[in-house]
Amino acid sequence: MGKKSPSPPPAPDPVKTANAQAAANRETAITQSELNMVNQYTPYGSLEYSQRGTGTDGTPLYSATTTLSPEQQQILNLQNQAGIQYGETANQQLSQVRDRLAQPLDYSSLGEAPRADQAAWDTAYNALLKRNQPQADQRLAALETRLANQGIGYGSEAWQRAMDDYNRGQNDFGIAAQLAATGEMGQRFNMEALARDRAINEMIQQRQIPLNELAAMMSGSQVQNPNFVGTPQTQVGQTPIADSIYASYNGQMNAYNANLQNQAANNQGLYGLLGAGANAFATLNPFGWSDVRLKNDICRIGTLDNGLGVYRFRYIWGGPETVGLMAQEVQRIIPHAVRKFGDYLAVNYREALSWR
Repeated sequence: MGKKSPSPPPAPDPVKTANAQAAANRETAITQSELNMVNQYTPYGSLEYSQRGTGTDGTPLYSATTTLSPEQQQILNLQNQAGIQYGETANQQLSQVRDRLAQPLDYSSLGEAPRADQAAWDTAYNALLKRNQPQADQRLAALETRLANQGIGYGSEAWQRAMDDYNRGQNDFGIAAQLAATGEMGQRFNMEALARDRAINEMIQQRQIPLNELAAMMSGSQVQNPNFVGTPQTQVGQTPIADSIYASYNGQMNAYNANLQNQAANNQGLYGLLGAGANAFATLNPFGWSDVRLKNDICRIGTLDNGLGVYRFRYIWGGPETVGLMAQEVQRIIPHAVRKFGDYLAVNYREALSWR
């Protein structure tokens, strides 16, 4: 009948495999971190990494320490001291500024705001008329003398035309005097407004100068945010522990399957089929690979007394033509004679052939 088949290799424990992979990943991560922690040294200072302890799971914890050169450290100390003094001076000045800001600006000392002054206009206009009046009187007297010498009588048409010309000249002078008075009034208004604006600006500057000085003091005492170094990243490939374990298991299963295939190929002629010339496939090995997914060139050649079909086929990994059962068919008829190894089914031929 054939020798007893060996037991299949045990499947890898998924929990142990996962734990082994996790441990390998952790070691890889630690290696990555240590490769990234490169101490740096320059004329201005240094950056050094050191382990400061371990986490609850034993993972090492590291610190990055920046140390300035003596000269750079002295400069930093001076800057810090200056910032402190700026801040102290600003605090002292703040009380003075607060008292000044509590009082609104008072423009009462500047008097009323300038405005268009009718009295100024009248003064300018009357001054122009007064200055022109002697000349106007002389021109009128000269005109009357000339008309009399020409024999032009008082009230005549010629006399009236001459007087109209004289009056139009006087009227034009009056209009020009009004315009000049308006310009004089505007110039005076602008001068007064400019003087007032200058006075207001001086008052505002006196109020703002302490504020500007305080702002300068505060800017000199600003806190410098620390600049932390970024840890460079260097990737190290993970150790494929799980792949190695399952690859080893697959190799063992392939060897086991090849051994079963060789034994199955040698176990022929177990007993006759109902039809003449048919052979049954059996073995003293408990299990044989009979999953239909592992076979090619399948051809049914007969049926056993218990209803199971007998097939001729070749295994997908090669080898001679073999005769045997199909695990999926045996599973429907004799479920207890089928067992799953990994992803594939195997048949207990001794149980399948003895079942009636």
